[in-house]
Amino acid sequence: MATLERNSLIAAVIFDLDGVITNTVYFHYLSWQRLADEEGIPFDRQIHDGGMLGLNREDALCYLLGDRQVSSCQQQLLLARKNDYYLELINELNNEHLLPGIGSLLTELHAANIKIALGSSSKNAELVLQLLGIEHFFDFIADGYSVPNLKPAPDVFLHAAESLGISPSHCLIVEDAPAGVAAGLAAQMWVLGVGPYERLAQAHLILPSLAGVSWTDILAKIDYSRNLHKQPVSTESI
Repeated sequence: MATLERNSLIAAVIFDLDGVITNTVYFHYLSWQRLADEEGIPFDRQIHDGGMLGLNREDALCYLLGDRQVSSCQQQLLLARKNDYYLELINELNNEHLLPGIGSLLTELHAANIKIALGSSSKNAELVLQLLGIEHFFDFIADGYSVPNLKPAPDVFLHAAESLGISPSHCLIVEDAPAGVAAGLAAQMWVLGVGPYERLAQAHLILPSLAGVSWTDILAKIDYSRNLHKQPVSTESI
């Protein structure tokens, strides 16, 4: 568990995209499933969620292929096919596809003059935000093109913080995947995990979803976590 300043104030919130802002995780799964079926690779939701969730596209493909050897050229063709399938699926995304609580939380953060950034391994992040109609909330977008080392490396979050001009200890990461939680902790930032406790147990705060959760609620839970010496907090309801 990262050691954080007791007197630190949160000046920026850096959101993951898939599974936090919108449920594009399922579209990724369907895209990988189609590719795996075409290539004769055993694949199911357990394989996806258990090993590929939160990885960038290249690392996810390596996980999918396992011991299967492909050339660099073949790898790029497979990645392009997967991305084409994904783009087909997200074409109908709109504001109604925001996950519960995200719209109101973004509005509240903006009104409170809290900096907002995206820290995602997705190379389609900007397009997705545009389709959802929320790109205007974000002061900076760090995505799969921004840094060479993606999650679980902390680089994408550190790049976002530096671009915002905010110290890492004054940033809160909102994540739904173990790789993202690990990246946030490595960046020495506060980490809010959204999802099941067993998947996100290393985060400082853990919520099943952001539905009905206000910025004031989150700040109160951060203070509570400080008083518990930075132990993870699992909250089934706020």
